[in-house]
Amino acid sequence: MEVEIRTDLPAKIRRKEKYAAVNEPRKTGFSPSGTTQNPVKAPLEQQPSASANAPLVEVEVLRIPPNPRLVICRYCVSGEQRRCMVRVGRNNNFVPGMKFSLAEPSDLVARARPWEYSGPLPRRRGRW
Repeated sequence: MEVEIRTDLPAKIRRKEKYAAVNEPRKTGFSPSGTTQNPVKAPLEQQPSASANAPLVEVEVLRIPPNPRLVICRYCVSGEQRRCMVRVGRNNNFVPGMKFSLAEPSDLVARARPWEYSGPLPRRRGRW
């Protein structure tokens, strides 16, 4: 398989060509009739993620730190209030007092690090 490298093209076009080449289906083998065959792949077994088994916790935003990707929140567990840092995409539209749910990490080491939030972000400041 030969690859032609064209450096005189703009970077945007080169990226599109690279993306098309990577996502092109591979053709392997030939049938007696001369047409190509694509091998049939068995479906991959999906591993259950750690967040799927974890219970959802409702957290409330306490502060917006200077880091534009973090939010400092609090949540209650058995009558005790705890704080956590949550990594959100952008914290522009989060305001103190907002509540949202996310999966609590199962191990203690993961609780010390910022939690990952993968749900929908607020579309306007303070509005869900």
